[in-house]
Amino acid sequence: MSKQFFILLSGLWLGVFSRLMSPYLRKLYQGKKIKFDIKYLRRTIASLILSTIFTFVLFPRLETSLKTLNFETGFKIFSLAFTLGFGVNSLIMEFNQWFEKKDKL
Repeated sequence: MSKQFFILLSGLWLGVFSRLMSPYLRKLYQGKKIKFDIKYLRRTIASLILSTIFTFVLFPRLETSLKTLNFETGFKIFSLAFTLGFGVNSLIMEFNQWFEKKDKL
């Protein structure tokens, strides 16, 4: 496996996990009581799977298209993958908010 592949996957996964952690850190900052819920783990796993599939579809020949890896190309790859992972996780979380079953009082 090439360096570009590892940069791509690390950016993707860091994007997903940073989107996962942002609500947690916001609630922690606000002083709210936080408990672990399995639904967050399911959303994260779904986001990782979907964003990895999207990445392989969008960048099928990444290893052969880049002949040299310098800081600039590495940063571009990481930024694109980070944004893709962050965005896919955001879409899944927003989709879940729209169609989540609410308990009626």
